[in-house]
Amino acid sequence: MPTLLEKYTPQDLSGFLGNSKAIQEVMANLGKKPVLLHGGPGVGKTLLSHLVAKKLDYEIYEVNASDHRNKESMESLAQIAKQQSIFGKKRLLLIDEVDGLSRADAGGSAELVKILKDNPCPIILTANNAYDKKLQTIRTYTLLVPFTKVNYLSIAKRMREICSKEGLECDDATLKAIAQRANGSVRSAILDLESLIVEGKLLEAKYLSERDIEDNIFNIIKVILKTQKIEAVKDVMRGLDRQPFDLFWWVEENVCKEYSGADLARAIEWLSLADIYRQRISRRQDWILLRYFIDFMTLGVALSKNEMYRKYVPYGFPTYVQKMGKKKLNIEEDAKITEIGEKMHCSKNIVREELPYLRQFLKF
Repeated sequence: MPTLLEKYTPQDLSGFLGNSKAIQEVMANLGKKPVLLHGGPGVGKTLLSHLVAKKLDYEIYEVNASDHRNKESMESLAQIAKQQSIFGKKRLLLIDEVDGLSRADAGGSAELVKILKDNPCPIILTANNAYDKKLQTIRTYTLLVPFTKVNYLSIAKRMREICSKEGLECDDATLKAIAQRANGSVRSAILDLESLIVEGKLLEAKYLSERDIEDNIFNIIKVILKTQKIEAVKDVMRGLDRQPFDLFWWVEENVCKEYSGADLARAIEWLSLADIYRQRISRRQDWILLRYFIDFMTLGVALSKNEMYRKYVPYGFPTYVQKMGKKKLNIEEDAKITEIGEKMHCSKNIVREELPYLRQFLKF
């Protein structure tokens, strides 16, 4: 069953939320000069690139900058940029997360500048921070198009539309609270919205857990599922800001959306092996196995594909973690209902029926 993020990802520019000025600038200048889209995670930089390609009937060729960091890989990318699509379409080159290049990648950066100067086909680059010092030369050869955070009222309106289509009852206060908490990221808001749906009903925003820094793990997942370079995976894993066990569920959730066929079968085999080691570590506290667990779920999965997938994939929050969170909420609520029933000398069923009224007087 598709997640809300998958179901309600815009299919054309008319459904894209916010940053209308950025859309106009990209449409007006694409092909004249390489365009550098910059702004925080979750505001739609990569999605817009795919929608623009669809609108203009371009074949999009997407790469992650961390996967093309040396001179040789950039030279091969330059040749690809000059080639015509096998279907005769014009090619759009998307270089994602260009700020992921490090100062050690000087050879790759120099070759990238050559591609930008030559401008063999329409080029879009994305970055979270376009004003990083290492991008100084790249900025010279690109048109900078800023992406701002999406207004929370616009996000709340989009979620209201989703609730209506899903047949969910919702109140404005809850939707606004979710939207404000998302900090301008439509993706985060929709993930939070889905986490509050329990048995076809929308819980209040107070049931949301404290927000983890999801931007970090989304970037790591993207590299693992897009790259075929061992060095790129190892580099991005050094920045992991949570337990490796958490990452496992994110990989397991999203690999099925990205991979297909034999690639998916190989990736699942590696994840199965990683899961065996995960359970051994948990049961036996045999932490020497941790490095193998990490390599199986990251390098094993990354190298399972024959080539990078070019489609846009809206990565989602792990279903398993959502279910466990909802189960915890249900357990906590059931314990409170039992306690109230004992004090009021009535059954749990009666307490449940009176919950809408009891919530007005009790911290529930």
